[in-house]
Amino acid sequence: MARKTLSSLVGRLEDDQPAETPQPAPAAAPVEKTAEAAPAAEAPAPKKRTKYPPKVSFYQELEDTDRIRGAILHTFAQEGFRNLSQFLNAAAMKEVERLEAKYNDGKPFPPVKARELPQGRPMGV
Repeated sequence: MARKTLSSLVGRLEDDQPAETPQPAPAAAPVEKTAEAAPAAEAPAPKKRTKYPPKVSFYQELEDTDRIRGAILHTFAQEGFRNLSQFLNAAAMKEVERLEAKYNDGKPFPPVKARELPQGRPMGV
């Protein structure tokens, strides 16, 4: 009777008989591209949706932050702002709309991505 052992070096059952060598799979026939089919690289990737919008951070005096939290806590029933993010986003967008109205005929300014704003201390100041 032939003895079977598991060889950890070759990862297969070994018989006293030589094992069959696996044959490569036949190559698939080439697929012709039609003029109607767009290459996959040209299709835009869907945007990843997350539960929360991207986080933005900035520096602010602690006393100012405490005042904002106080305003939220004491007016949320009347104004509807339930958290710091809602309040600050509404306040910032109100100021953006004011600046657009004053300097850009009420139209949105071209968007600027993170790290595209000048960083650090302005030269000559």
